[in-house]
Amino acid sequence: MILCAIILAGFAGDCSAAVDNSSEKSELNVTLIVTGPIGAYGWAYEGHAGAIKMAQELPYVKLSEIENADAPNAPRILRECAENGSKLIFCHSYDFMNAIKEVAPEYPDVVFMWGGGTEKLAANAGFYYERMYEAMYLAGIVAGNMTKTDKIAIAAALPTSLVINYLNAFAKGVASSNPNARVYVEWIGDWYDPGKERAVALSLIHKGCDIITHASNSDTTGQIADEMGTYFISSGSETGRFSPRVCLTGATWDMGPIMTDIAESVHNGTWNSQPGQEWGYGLAEGGVMLAPFGKMVPDDVRSFVGKKQEEILQKKLEIFPGMDDKELNKMYYLEPNVVGDLPKS
Repeated sequence: MILCAIILAGFAGDCSAAVDNSSEKSELNVTLIVTGPIGAYGWAYEGHAGAIKMAQELPYVKLSEIENADAPNAPRILRECAENGSKLIFCHSYDFMNAIKEVAPEYPDVVFMWGGGTEKLAANAGFYYERMYEAMYLAGIVAGNMTKTDKIAIAAALPTSLVINYLNAFAKGVASSNPNARVYVEWIGDWYDPGKERAVALSLIHKGCDIITHASNSDTTGQIADEMGTYFISSGSETGRFSPRVCLTGATWDMGPIMTDIAESVHNGTWNSQPGQEWGYGLAEGGVMLAPFGKMVPDDVRSFVGKKQEEILQKKLEIFPGMDDKELNKMYYLEPNVVGDLPKS
């Protein structure tokens, strides 16, 4: 059965309006809330794609979606969803932290999940994230091998800990294959601002960077790379297919497995048994993956990256030795081969 989700326009929709994917009595009303448009590529789009997979996998789910939500309006949106019967709300943005803190205690029978979050915010709130740093480390190995100028760029949205740890993992991958290369970072200032992202990408390319990646909610960096003939590494969504002449590979999310497991735990009454109500999925769980290689990537590089991926899966390679997820979720420093600054926290 193909699920056709209703996208609730803006943030004024009725959260009770949803697709009924089941005739079962024990249904679960689930709402996904994202900042920005789901039509753009990145975190919001992959949240949408993951929620659709989740609803297709679990026949008892009734799914609603709200796009273009923002932090100031988030408390009202969460209250409306809870009042209209949502029992699981995926608050799919780091920006929803304060709204969850405010609203979750008012609805103890509703589960609030903080997407890209770093801590438990209430008794009935959990958090989930993908270990994108694993795939970004592998992408960094590709970049380190393919650069000619030893200057590699990343256009990054905001300095959250998850963005920082996969920026640093990318830099560590670069360093492992090319100690002379440097990773230049400039900050966009928002998750979705194509105009500012374009300016940042051009600035980095004009500094001599011959490979560029990004951490943002759009494919603007990929478009600029294609226009400029600069090698590109996609991030988040597999957007390299739109620019095959310049795309080397990419680090890609799949939110389906993690959202499915969370929804199933809520439906089965086992949500509280998950340690800390925290879900973090990486390569092993199918939460992240490396996108297909571009035809310009040599066979020896592909083979080497494959070996390193297997070492990660077998836990023979630790990207951040001695650091657990809790420490990674508080990361606020840059690797020595990164050129650029972190805004003051």
